[in-house]
Amino acid sequence: MSEKQSERLIPLDRVTTENEAVILPDFPAVVDGHQVWVTAVLERTAVIEPAPGEPKVLVSRQQCLVNPEEIRFGYIAARDAARRGREAARRNRAAASRVRAA
Repeated sequence: MSEKQSERLIPLDRVTTENEAVILPDFPAVVDGHQVWVTAVLERTAVIEPAPGEPKVLVSRQQCLVNPEEIRFGYIAARDAARRGREAARRNRAAASRVRAA
């Protein structure tokens, strides 16, 4: 890795997101001086794949050095909307069954 690239690397836990956004997986990182691939980002940890085919490892977000320009963000509103839709459908079914029973 070139010196210029290593200057841009910051710990993953310093990457900030908006309230309704999450860090999307599948980007390169450096952990303990080794190039790895991040397959999932959790609240305080990240799941990395040291090399293709090797077992995945859970590491602290502080240990993962990343280039912030390579990180993509996704909005969680779609996930929340799906949950709200399921809850509304349950309420509608319950209300409809009460009306039929009456």
